[in-house]
Amino acid sequence: MSTDVIFKGFIEASSVSVSLVVVSGVAQEGRRRHALETVSATLLGHAFAGAALLASLQKGDTRVNLQLECDGPLRGLFVDAATDGTMRGYVKNPHLGVEMSGAFRWRAALGNAGFLSVLRDIGHEYYRSSVELTAFDLAQDLNHFFTISEQVATSVAIASTAGSEPSPGRVAGVLVQLLPQGDEAAFARLAPTLGPALDAAMADAAVAMPEALWQRLFPELPVLSRTEARFGCTCSKAKTLELLGSLGKDQVQDIIDTTGSTAVTCHFCATKYEVSFPDLVALLEQLTKGDVKN
Repeated sequence: MSTDVIFKGFIEASSVSVSLVVVSGVAQEGRRRHALETVSATLLGHAFAGAALLASLQKGDTRVNLQLECDGPLRGLFVDAATDGTMRGYVKNPHLGVEMSGAFRWRAALGNAGFLSVLRDIGHEYYRSSVELTAFDLAQDLNHFFTISEQVATSVAIASTAGSEPSPGRVAGVLVQLLPQGDEAAFARLAPTLGPALDAAMADAAVAMPEALWQRLFPELPVLSRTEARFGCTCSKAKTLELLGSLGKDQVQDIIDTTGSTAVTCHFCATKYEVSFPDLVALLEQLTKGDVKN
């Protein structure tokens, strides 16, 4: 059984939906693929948790992109998450290992200005919203996003534990959202408790499995759905050739004439696709036939 999961539940008495995600393995796979230093790995892990929480709110077969841009040395990150639990992502600077403390914990990486953007792909219709970074902490800035952009009463908390450097330890996130005609007073009492409760539970070695974490945070609340979370990318050799083909015949011919081969590395998963001379010749033939048909 996977230890990376997305749980969903519902507090009927107050009409509050609940999502809990554990993405420790996804975060570790992201660190391994991109050879990340500690801070870069931790921030990517937090972004995986945030994107998984956003995806848990969607219906059907949809995807959510979580993008952070900043003027600090991290420069930004990008995570893509689907409702089936697959996630992929990267940071622009993999080499950050220095963090501060308290409210300024991530400022050495994020700097002093930036934006958080969420893009939803719903049936090939795209909805994008952005807010300015204010807290320079992903969970708090997601709360700001829901307040400003979504205008839906929502509270997010994200926590991680230290692993064997530079690998992150456990990474989890929790979200509660008030549904229409829900109990606003009950939500107001619950929301501020999420962060401290999640931090305390993550620090307890006895709460090792996701099911135990759910029970610690929401005693006696049943899990309505369970989705395994995993690192997964949509890239392929075929898509790489399609990308090269989009450059046009002249560019493909230039590669053939100058280097005879090329390689393309996926930003999201760091998989390197070697494109050989025969691959390029076959691609050029396809492009030429396409011109003849037109």
